[in-house]
Amino acid sequence: MIQTRKYQKSHNLILAGITALLLTACGGSDESTDQVEMPPVETTPPVNLINANAGGPDENKGDCDATTEGVNWNALMTETCRNLSDYNLFQDSMNPTENPSNGGVAFNLAVPLFTDYASKYRFIFIPEGKKINYSQNEVLDFPVGTVLVKTFAMPADTANRDGEELIIETRLLIHRENGWVARPYYWSDVTDAKIAITGKTIADMTTTHKGEVKTFSYSVPKASACTSCHSVVPLSQGADDIRQPIFKPIGPKARNLNIEHVYHDSTANQLQYLADNQVLIGLPTDFSTIDKVDIFNDDLDITTLPHEQVMDTARAYLDINCAHCHRSELTIPEANYAGPAGGSGLQLEYNRDYAENPQRFGVCKVAVAGGHADYPADVIPGSSDKSYLLFRMSTNEQRHRMPELGRSTVHAEGVNLVKYWIDNLTRADCS
Repeated sequence: MIQTRKYQKSHNLILAGITALLLTACGGSDESTDQVEMPPVETTPPVNLINANAGGPDENKGDCDATTEGVNWNALMTETCRNLSDYNLFQDSMNPTENPSNGGVAFNLAVPLFTDYASKYRFIFIPEGKKINYSQNEVLDFPVGTVLVKTFAMPADTANRDGEELIIETRLLIHRENGWVARPYYWSDVTDAKIAITGKTIADMTTTHKGEVKTFSYSVPKASACTSCHSVVPLSQGADDIRQPIFKPIGPKARNLNIEHVYHDSTANQLQYLADNQVLIGLPTDFSTIDKVDIFNDDLDITTLPHEQVMDTARAYLDINCAHCHRSELTIPEANYAGPAGGSGLQLEYNRDYAENPQRFGVCKVAVAGGHADYPADVIPGSSDKSYLLFRMSTNEQRHRMPELGRSTVHAEGVNLVKYWIDNLTRADCS
């Protein structure tokens, strides 16, 4: 669109020049050499290409039954609607995996959070005229009115994620005037998803993964449980400290979005695409200054990777799966805040310097909470079989399992990655 406007402006100037020449050639006034005055060329102000004409919330109270041409923004900002379709987020209300309404754009993460081998369809919805502010280390700064949408579907066979699948749930993170709220919706049938404030457990969920049939109970979290992972909590500053936890998204950080994505009309870097479409502002022109994590998927053969790439990939995996809880200050914008497990001493942020203090990553650190007699430290370089961190990733025992929520199965490939990482770390005193 920008190129089209430039072309139109140049075209008008050329026409003006031709007109002036014709006037001179046809006996225009010899008494004045003044140029022929042309009416000023009207220039169209830039528009947000992704959310142009998308509308947005206003001061009015929402109505779940309202008929809207696009997104029902007011309902999103003020109401908890019974049906997902009441928000009109998708052009086909029965298909939350593609074709978002105006203002929505699909995205992906370089390293996704593991959820029982489910496929995930992610979308960002931004109201018309609103902008996302770039952040180097934290989740992008999304404006009020933003909705992050994630639909979970279980493939019949993970080897063919474009094939048959069961759509299970759609989770909304909605940025309202007073902060973010979570709203989970469960697809009890194919016609629509219903609000699941108290959660839902689906017994005997199955998928085939690498030729093995897995059967397990899948859990749709209750809305209040989302704060367990999505909050940063105040580090007490004394008896008078009455600050409350702050709810935050987890996944869409610059380092996780710094990959190419296939859009309906092109393939582009996701950050650059948002910037080019005038929705993301503050993106550095020098892309080398933006962290870029290595893509991890279940087909990656980690034994073929050089040591530095193993280190990077493992830390990126721990960052997205663990560091939303296991983090403390560092780059959290709010002073004296930490993740819910930030006080454990195990702090796994990707942007934390491992070489500066390996103990923060669990090296030779005795577990503060829980613990197990057979695992003397969280991470023992060279001895993954004695490392409590790996045990917690490998078990489904409720007392020891990590993450505590969000999975009922063990992510075998993630476990193998972290195991390989631990076994190839430089030996330490506890090794």
